[in-house]
Amino acid sequence: MTLAAPKHTTRPSRVRLRRCRGLWLRPRLDGADRPAAAHALRNGLQDVHLDKAQITDVFKGPLAVDDPKSVSVRQYDVPPGWVTPMHEHTGHMFLYIVEGSGAMETEGQVRTGAAGQVINQLPGKAMIMKNSSSSARLKFILFQIGPEASPLTVPVK
Repeated sequence: MTLAAPKHTTRPSRVRLRRCRGLWLRPRLDGADRPAAAHALRNGLQDVHLDKAQITDVFKGPLAVDDPKSVSVRQYDVPPGWVTPMHEHTGHMFLYIVEGSGAMETEGQVRTGAAGQVINQLPGKAMIMKNSSSSARLKFILFQIGPEASPLTVPVK
């Protein structure tokens, strides 16, 4: 008995990924398939500020639980010496370091992490996050879960 391979009348569409400055990019439906810096570099523009933090929302939406919660996943790519202002999260926060090393200052302690490690923070605790390096970028994914009706990050004065 021989099995025949299924016949496809249409070829499945493939998304063409492209690598730019260490990140894999895929085209978006609205045509904005690359960050402004990559677009400017491709077109030879010189006045591009690559030393700024790049923050990309990966996912944001409600959770199906009795107490309305929201989940947010963001990708950060920050320059050497980058530091956040003092702030707190209204829900649980988990920070997974993809590349580089970072430090979180909270309640008189410094928690450090390197690629492959997680730093977490409980709700309502004031903190500062920074890139520990003076020469290398820090890339991390921030996962947050908090109350649906309020912002997930609040500045602390």
